[in-house]
Amino acid sequence: MQKILILDDDLDLLTVVKSLLRKKGFEVFAFSDWRKAWEAVRTYKPQLILLDVFLSGIDGLDICKKLKSSIFTRNIPVIMFSSYPNIAETAIYEYGADDFMPKPFEVNDMVKRIRHLLAKTHASA
Repeated sequence: MQKILILDDDLDLLTVVKSLLRKKGFEVFAFSDWRKAWEAVRTYKPQLILLDVFLSGIDGLDICKKLKSSIFTRNIPVIMFSSYPNIAETAIYEYGADDFMPKPFEVNDMVKRIRHLLAKTHASA
């Protein structure tokens, strides 16, 4: 079962996305706190990370940059999401995100993007 870690400070969104992704056959770890999510990345070794751009107290873009600069996490695909789609280009080109989804997003589109990145990552491994 493929593991996905979600980091978002919107608890309602976390609950819904976690439930929907589990129904699609993924093992999901959801966090609203960056420190707990960082520990979980090393513990659970997710194959993909869903990351909100704007988090309480910390910038999701900076988290993405940290993930992409660490030898332990740089190969984990990161899909960032935000209600501000104009951030997409910055998230991808300046901070290293692998994809970007504007909020609100459609679940089937999200699953399609996740599966595409997981297949791409698996093929290059």
